[in-house]
Amino acid sequence: MGRRSLSISFDLDGTLTTTSFADSVWLEGLPRLLAEKSGMSFESARQTCIEAYAGVGEDSLLWYRLPHWLGHFGLEGVDGNSFIEGFSSRVELFDDVLPVLEALREEGHDLILFSNAARPFLNVEVARCALEPYFAAVISVSDDWGLVKSDPRAFLKLKSLAGPDLVHVGDHPRFDCQVPRSLGIPAYLVSRDHRPRPEGALASLHEFLRLMRSASVPGPGRTNPQL
Repeated sequence: MGRRSLSISFDLDGTLTTTSFADSVWLEGLPRLLAEKSGMSFESARQTCIEAYAGVGEDSLLWYRLPHWLGHFGLEGVDGNSFIEGFSSRVELFDDVLPVLEALREEGHDLILFSNAARPFLNVEVARCALEPYFAAVISVSDDWGLVKSDPRAFLKLKSLAGPDLVHVGDHPRFDCQVPRSLGIPAYLVSRDHRPRPEGALASLHEFLRLMRSASVPGPGRTNPQL
């Protein structure tokens, strides 16, 4: 008997793409605009931005919304979409992504892109990396659903769309592992550069593909016994 087909959802930043693009916007571009407007040094402006982001926190929708931050820093005249596009050359796909996505698709699995990134960021990354053909759905959790992946309702809604045979893959221990597992959704943590790597975490998507092919992925309602 062949392996059953699954719905596999993937996080984007840190899982499929490096964080260089997002970091360039939030930690380079915005601080530079703030420094130019206020006259403070770039480093001071960068620290001001970091402290403001931390004050909101990544569980808040505002964390992901550039228009909020442009308004917060008095930069309302900046065209957000053009600003984001200006950093598109920083988008970088990990080397293992396309081979693994192609293999999973050829083996009959439905793939879903499931990211907290706001739609303007998501669109740039998907277009730059030519990812759209691999995915049955591309979901900006923050913009499309008004949720963040720390909210269990996001994964419950995803499961209602994808069906019971859902597996999630991502790099955020809480958003991409703890929350879906608490709902009985098998979830795999990809930790590419962390030293030491969290126990049971995968070093690459190639490792995830090997698990899929070895039929080690647990059935609905169970968590991954290896993690």
